[in-house]
Amino acid sequence: MLRRVVLALVLVTVPAGAQMSMSDSAGRWVDSVLSPFASRQSPGCAVGVTRSGSLVFAKGYGMADLEHDTPITPDTRFYVASVSKQFTAMSIVLLALDGRLSLDDSIRKWVPEVPSFGTVITLRQLLNHTSGLRDYFTLLAVSGWPSDGPLTEKQFLMLVSRQKKLNFAPGDEFLYSNTGYALLSIVVRRASGQSLRDFAAEHIFKPLGMVHTEFRDDHTSLIPQRALGYEPSGSTYRISQPETDVVGDGGVYSTVEDLAKWDANFRTGRVGGKRAIAMLQEPGKLNDGQIIPYSLAMAIGDFHGLKTYSHSGAYGGYRSTLLRFPERNLSVITLCNTSSASSMLAEQIGTIMLGFAAQQASATTLDLSSSPWIAGSPSAPADSSASRRRNDQLAQLSGSYYSDELDLPVTLAPHDGYLVLQRPHAEEIHFVALTTDLYTNSDKMLLRVVRDDNDVITGFTLTISRVRDLQFTRRMARDPRGP
Repeated sequence: MLRRVVLALVLVTVPAGAQMSMSDSAGRWVDSVLSPFASRQSPGCAVGVTRSGSLVFAKGYGMADLEHDTPITPDTRFYVASVSKQFTAMSIVLLALDGRLSLDDSIRKWVPEVPSFGTVITLRQLLNHTSGLRDYFTLLAVSGWPSDGPLTEKQFLMLVSRQKKLNFAPGDEFLYSNTGYALLSIVVRRASGQSLRDFAAEHIFKPLGMVHTEFRDDHTSLIPQRALGYEPSGSTYRISQPETDVVGDGGVYSTVEDLAKWDANFRTGRVGGKRAIAMLQEPGKLNDGQIIPYSLAMAIGDFHGLKTYSHSGAYGGYRSTLLRFPERNLSVITLCNTSSASSMLAEQIGTIMLGFAAQQASATTLDLSSSPWIAGSPSAPADSSASRRRNDQLAQLSGSYYSDELDLPVTLAPHDGYLVLQRPHAEEIHFVALTTDLYTNSDKMLLRVVRDDNDVITGFTLTISRVRDLQFTRRMARDPRGP
């Protein structure tokens, strides 16, 4: 009965020119979904629902600032993380339509600091996540950099310039990488003479009336009516705010009311016109012609037979989603300032508005369960002779190693049957053996030992998530008899 009632509410015909609004009944069901955040003792979320480009529901739940007892409202500003990529993509498209660049330009035409890798990487491949460039956040995580730590554009470019390999040949695969969009922010500045912050403000945010939206490229700048980001810590919370000055892949602060105006632009084409909107929504292709489920900063999906365009963001204590159902002229916006917020909130609200039964979904992760190297959970050998062989095997790897691509010295050492990777100023990483030369850990990292033709260990590589085959070279101990 509930499903039929909600569906009837969604499908009701609204006379032309009438003021659209969401029913009290549907609103109460949205309230029930957000009830875990409706507290003055916890951070929470702002929710927006649009129909045919008009905001028909906007409400805040929980607190924007726990220290100052500030509640979340529809005009509270949130860090939207990777949802920012849509504005970077539109900036590049506007410059392309203006003839100031081409999506098929090589990235090195605009950012020669990027290594050549012996192949061409195009702006289009950066936009589609088919460039093969390693994800810089993952590289930083391997080095021990805190996820919400400070980072400048100069540091970012230095990291990219040190890379010696790609994850794959450009255009061969689709693998999400923040590196491409951070580079595109630099392209915008060098092609237009304006920072991405200023370009987007002039060409996107101001024309659409998004007066509470901006790229923040200086983490010390003030953001009025900002929701602070929080992470649960025992029975309380700790602040988790981005301190990076790198933008393009992220960087935008916005509100549900402003994002509703951006959503409406996909109908009106007020910024960019129909051609820009079509370019943003065109699915990418691989070298073999295969269509990928991603266009320009939008994932293309299916929900109960309905096409969806969406993007989510997660950084520090912030979680955000903009989910569109163009065939039903319906969109859902969720902005949260706690890392405990479910990634499925927008879909749950969409389910209510569309009258569908709830559907479970899972986030995309690197799945190594089908790897030929893994046949179950690794465990220590039961007999003592096998244990001794295992310890001898680990001892052979003990020593110092160095990654030129991260400018990072590390050590490997056996400890209690584990292979321990030690990094400066970061936690140890413990690995267990899968085979003689292959190791893994709880984060599904793969450490592969590298040997020369004489079977001498010369280093190892690390593969995790969005970074493949990151090389570490063994540093040989100095001969004490030498100079």
